[in-house]
Amino acid sequence: MNCYVNLSNLLIFRNLLKDPVVTALRKPKEVTNPDLYGILIEAAETHGLMGIVPVEYIMHAISHQENIFCCIAEKRNGNIGEGLRKAVANDILVLREFLTDIFQRFKNHELLGNYIPSTIHPVPGRKILEKCFFHFEEDESAEIATRSLCDYFAKFGYGIMADYVAFNWDGEKEGLAGVSTYSEMTFDKIFGYERQKQELIKNTQAFLNNRPANNVLLFGDRGTGKSSSIKAIGNHFYSDGLRMVQVSRDYFVQLPKVMRELSNWGKKFIIVLDDLSFEEFEVEYKVLKSILDGGLEVKPDNVLFYASSNRRNIIKEVWQDQNMNELHSRDSVNEKVSLSDRFGIKLFYDSMDQAEYFSLLGKMAADEGLKIDDKDLKSEAVKWEMSHSGRNGRVARQLLDYLHGKV
Repeated sequence: MNCYVNLSNLLIFRNLLKDPVVTALRKPKEVTNPDLYGILIEAAETHGLMGIVPVEYIMHAISHQENIFCCIAEKRNGNIGEGLRKAVANDILVLREFLTDIFQRFKNHELLGNYIPSTIHPVPGRKILEKCFFHFEEDESAEIATRSLCDYFAKFGYGIMADYVAFNWDGEKEGLAGVSTYSEMTFDKIFGYERQKQELIKNTQAFLNNRPANNVLLFGDRGTGKSSSIKAIGNHFYSDGLRMVQVSRDYFVQLPKVMRELSNWGKKFIIVLDDLSFEEFEVEYKVLKSILDGGLEVKPDNVLFYASSNRRNIIKEVWQDQNMNELHSRDSVNEKVSLSDRFGIKLFYDSMDQAEYFSLLGKMAADEGLKIDDKDLKSEAVKWEMSHSGRNGRVARQLLDYLHGKV
């Protein structure tokens, strides 16, 4: 019985049998089929697959298809029952044989044997998949590979969770929409604020380790790195199973639906509320306050909120609040600070002094290879500051872009 027949013995990954590419690859003569080439090249360019394209295509299909195994493994942190474990082990043996045959048939192919796409985007956790299906020890059983595959789906997920670091909540379709151009921000690109960054990392790590963790409010002067720090968290912990979800204020009323959607996954999610603030007459904050703490619709254990704001108390306060004109004025003040109180950790980002600002500019200019004398850079910085507001990372970025354009 050869591998083409054996593939029909798949139990869990049977959806592969419906894939037109897999169907074609089961026929040895298809190694010279131009129609198949076209489909594989399109897939390679769409998904950024590099190397032996037919092999990479199948690996991508294994990692992205939805089936009962990957759903349970993702939801239960890799813990599956013994019966399901045996069924997966069966499929691993079948797929090993099939992938080995595809590898041998296409490894020396002039076009598909060493394909380099326009944009490379390797399958997340590819080394784990390789070890399961290719680079395993001779005495390594399918049961051991099954445990690795369980860990893979627990960490990277399947479908859209395997493709994206972050999502937007699409209020029109009431679902998650992947962010294809997520920021490449990392903590080493954020100058200063070491205590704030470490506090953010420590809280997120506790969250991922199923220990108590707090919602976080990053507040302070504009352009100081609040939003950048939240973006950096997404990249820092992506391979640990963290995903970011941004919900715009227009869809706060749908937050209960967002909670229910995220609770269906085993991943950990941080809901990002960027540039959060409310005028005193706006009432959308009440929905958010209820979700954060105190409402009947509770926040799932796999969700935290990270918000950035220029205001410490988020809801605008006015002098009338302090004049005590209202009969129960203290109640009014308490209502306005109550949303901020839902964030257990508050991290303050203040503006830089001139020495810190010059140091930041010097580091950024050196990292980017900008050829400018230190004295001239400081002179340009002083002139730029006169027509811009404050000293912060955003203003520094604008100045360097201007200087790059002059060179």
